[in-house]
Amino acid sequence: MKKFSSSVVISAPPEAVFSLINNIEEWPRWIPSIKRIEKCSNGPLGVGSQISVTAKSGITITLFMTVIEFIPCQRVLMKGRVFGTGMRRYYNLEPVEGGTKLTAGGEVSGLLSCLVCRGGKRVSDDIVQAIKRKIEVSSV
Repeated sequence: MKKFSSSVVISAPPEAVFSLINNIEEWPRWIPSIKRIEKCSNGPLGVGSQISVTAKSGITITLFMTVIEFIPCQRVLMKGRVFGTGMRRYYNLEPVEGGTKLTAGGEVSGLLSCLVCRGGKRVSDDIVQAIKRKIEVSSV
């Protein structure tokens, strides 16, 4: 099993950070590596929601993910498969002095896990930095 993660402290409360995470269909507008996201299930994002994500990290890939844990303002955990590897992806929010620590990461297992792990790390870096920019620039 290979793991990856990226963290950043954002000068905003967890509710503000979570509102951007929860609005995933807007991500392609301001996260460069995310080309397309669409919910494949009805209703608000929550446990059981299915999501199709097209991301570019070296190559363009499409993942189909299912939300398996959803705790508003704290944690979102998804699972899926890409290139024959099992993948879990998470977003953790932790209140800290001065704001919220956001961690985006995951773990992969399978034949191409090293390749998928490197791409997952790059996309995670991009996501946390883009969320930080989006919140901190719009609040200035």
